Amino acid sequence: MKPLLKITAIVCCLAACATAKTPELKVAKSQQKAVKAQQKTAEKQRKSAQILDSLHNRTYTIAFDYVIPRKMQPRFLTSDYSVRVHGDSIDSSLPYFGVAYRADPENRNRSPLDFKSAISSYETDQVKKNKMRVKLKTRNKMDFLSYYLDIFTNGSVTLNVIATDRESVSFTGNLILND
Repeated sequence: MKPLLKITAIVCCLAACATAKTPELKVAKSQQKAVKAQQKTAEKQRKSAQILDSLHNRTYTIAFDYVIPRKMQPRFLTSDYSVRVHGDSIDSSLPYFGVAYRADPENRNRSPLDFKSAISSYETDQVKKNKMRVKLKTRNKMDFLSYYLDIFTNGSVTLNVIATDRESVSFTGNLILND
């Protein structure tokens, strides 16, 4: 009986030693967490710098996936819609939901927000620490349009389009970064 008791005591001691956390293990895990946090911060800063660079160079594309009309239900967009800014031009490929106060008889089946045009005014402003606002003005065949873009450092974007002869409409989406 005594040898069995001794063996049981030895096994318990060995099991306790194997599961005990050593101070070195705790330090190693905390160092790993710190390294991961630093890498995450560096990645956020890199992405933020890339976004700011794209905005100041006026070369970016935004893909939209959600529309918020003024007097209708918000909805997800099922097709690919985007706005591309390249230098002094804009390529807008967006749907329109809302009331038009004046119609374009030539382009009845085409969205008034689907056009290519020159940008007449372009301003960027740092609104908050993690938010930039871009105000650009342009025109299509029928309307003068103002695009107000709120671009966050994580790449998400909200767009409010205000036209002279239509209700305003908002969109949400993401900035597409070219790595």
